[in-house]
Amino acid sequence: MCPNEAKSDDNLWGIGAFSLLDEITSEKGVYLIVFKIIKGFNCIINKKFYIFDKGYLLYIGSAGNGLRNRLKRHINKKGKLRWHIDYISHRKETDVVVLFYKEGNFGVKFEDKLSEYFYSKIKHVDYLGSTDSSMPHLYYSKEPNIILDIIEKLDGKIIFFSKFFEKN
Repeated sequence: MCPNEAKSDDNLWGIGAFSLLDEITSEKGVYLIVFKIIKGFNCIINKKFYIFDKGYLLYIGSAGNGLRNRLKRHINKKGKLRWHIDYISHRKETDVVVLFYKEGNFGVKFEDKLSEYFYSKIKHVDYLGSTDSSMPHLYYSKEPNIILDIIEKLDGKIIFFSKFFEKN
């Protein structure tokens, strides 16, 4: 099913990105966030060492306290490192390039259902971000088209950021 709405930021970044997020509901929901890894990096998350090469990371998450605030947290790269994904989203080597979201009180089973769409098509990264789930919530691909082909078939709203279209 096609998304209900697709938008993009027209101010390249910063103010444009946040003005788009102001339109996002503060209700509960589920989201997919695509990060562009501009420069490869290493990091330790929960005492485990990870190597991330240039490419794209897709994270599946839920926002029990509101989509707007959770998505702003991932974009502004500020705040205490609290969740697994913060160790990626807060890095200068990553940029948020695509957001998909759907409001509602879905729970972990719905996140797992979303994860199933990606599981057989692209590489998952351990089971980061899915401690209460049976499916991974973090995926990696060198090619964004595989990710986008799946997201565009989901029922929800999509925001593309201009950094997605920039060449590295």
